[in-house]
Amino acid sequence: MAIAQRFFAAPIGFGLFLTPALAADLPRKAPPAPARAVYDRCAKVEPPPGTPSVPGGDIFGFTSPTDIGDPCSWALASEHSARAGKRDRDYFALSSKTQLAYTYSDRVAVAFSAFTSYTDWSNVTVAQDALAGEGNGVLVTALDKGAFDGFSSEIALRLLARSRGQPFAITVSAEPRWSRIDALTGWRAEGYGAEFKLFVDVALTERVFAAMNFNYALGTQKFDIPNAAWSDSSATNVSAALTAQIHSAEKQVVEGVFIGVEGRFRSSFQGLGLDHNVGNALFFGPTAAIAFDGGRMLNVVWTPQVAGRARPASAPGSLDLDNLERHEFRVKFATPLGG
Repeated sequence: MAIAQRFFAAPIGFGLFLTPALAADLPRKAPPAPARAVYDRCAKVEPPPGTPSVPGGDIFGFTSPTDIGDPCSWALASEHSARAGKRDRDYFALSSKTQLAYTYSDRVAVAFSAFTSYTDWSNVTVAQDALAGEGNGVLVTALDKGAFDGFSSEIALRLLARSRGQPFAITVSAEPRWSRIDALTGWRAEGYGAEFKLFVDVALTERVFAAMNFNYALGTQKFDIPNAAWSDSSATNVSAALTAQIHSAEKQVVEGVFIGVEGRFRSSFQGLGLDHNVGNALFFGPTAAIAFDGGRMLNVVWTPQVAGRARPASAPGSLDLDNLERHEFRVKFATPLGG
């Protein structure tokens, strides 16, 4: 028994004796690395304290804000844009856009839209001439028609976010579009185009906000008329809007009311690359927006044409009523669908 005790005790004592001496030479286990933060693209990025803010949603009118929504959220929008008034007789056109949008992260959003159109005109010279001059020509004096008008998709990228002492934000987007209806005449026409947009907005005070848009659109179209040819066109739009929040509340049916003004300078061109200018027009008018509880927003805008010129003009006058209309209206309602 004593021999066995000495046999087992000797290695234990020897090991205890060597441990301090050999500790410095033995490999040491590295301490665990600190856990890395996991990127969550669905997390809402809160701005630093003191950062100026612009309320979300369409508060400016036709001029779009830089807001793209909360990350990982869906939204549905119903937008109805009307144009009325040519130089002779009555003219009315309505384009309706139903948009489903998804915000992928705090910087990227995508959307898909479907369009319908309704056109009603009678004895409008520019519409009649447009149809008579295509292919074998279509001789009509009036049209009253509604139809499905194609699809579009859009991707938006937030380039610059507001920060403390920096009140501006910038977003860009691209929207390719397939259309089935000519915007002027309402006649069936195959069209392919795209619009590229730059949005800027700024908080001037806690209740006064401004925005600017720079848009470039191009497209090609062919009327559903025998022997009609493809026709290329392009357009630019520069808009500026100013709005003030005249009502603010929390946890009420109406949480905000905005009243403002908007001006837009629109130019029309032949050719995809702004080749030949055929008209310019300035629109100016009032805007209004109502923010409801739950993130819902109603936007209403009316901008009549106050100055313009067609090149060449079909008739003398101070407005471009060949390429554009006397009045433009829009009503848009948007609502979140949840994350």
